[in-house]
Amino acid sequence: MLAAAPACAAEPRPALLFVHGLGHDARCWRNWMRAASADGYAAYAISLRGHGASGGSLRSAWLKDYVADVLRAVEAVDGDDVVLVGHSLGGLVVQRALASHPAKVSAGVLVGSLTSAPAFGTFISVLRNHPWQAVRYIAGRSLRLPPDMLFERLGAEEAAEISRSLCGESPWVQYQLLFHLPSRIKRTYPLLCVYSTHDRMVPVWSARATARRYDADVREVAGIGHDMMLDHGWELAWSAISDWLKALRVEEITNKAKQHS
Repeated sequence: MLAAAPACAAEPRPALLFVHGLGHDARCWRNWMRAASADGYAAYAISLRGHGASGGSLRSAWLKDYVADVLRAVEAVDGDDVVLVGHSLGGLVVQRALASHPAKVSAGVLVGSLTSAPAFGTFISVLRNHPWQAVRYIAGRSLRLPPDMLFERLGAEEAAEISRSLCGESPWVQYQLLFHLPSRIKRTYPLLCVYSTHDRMVPVWSARATARRYDADVREVAGIGHDMMLDHGWELAWSAISDWLKALRVEEITNKAKQHS
């Protein structure tokens, strides 16, 4: 299922396809979709199978199924230039989608992304802060992410409401996070890694390792929780992405001009 916001600009720009993380759905991108539209990008957000109002089975889903969902969504997006933006688990899905080198995709943005390697750092963070959630994880039960794991500045009532609204997650996908192999991105894509020094789900060292693996550009922000697109201060993280996309566009235009000179 795709949610969409039209571009508010005449100048052609890539479409953005947002991919949510564990237990979330397309609604989590509402702030950034409005901002992207205002900045001139057609913005789309997918609810992976079994999440939000999408169909399909959540209990039997594997990472490859989420990747297939994203690749189908890419084909459904208008235009021939798509940038994938993935948060947390969605960042890992984006890494795997890029490894299949879809023709319409021109770049990727990893936002508080789970590591390219097995996510032991995230599991340890959950174990340290909420041991009972780690027990649920091992037992094959869906993680229930408490507000303090997601937010740094959001009001307590709003943070608790969002946390309660999250759906479950596939136990098979959760197990894969600890045992998957790093993706091999065969085609060179411009990549940006955005992470927060206050993220309690994805340790900074883990985010930096992922950026190094893909030789990605890095934007480090502070004072925002793991859910950077929903926490107070989400504008800061979005600005980092928007500025990077604009610089990418300028570089593309400059290179085309050089080729025709």
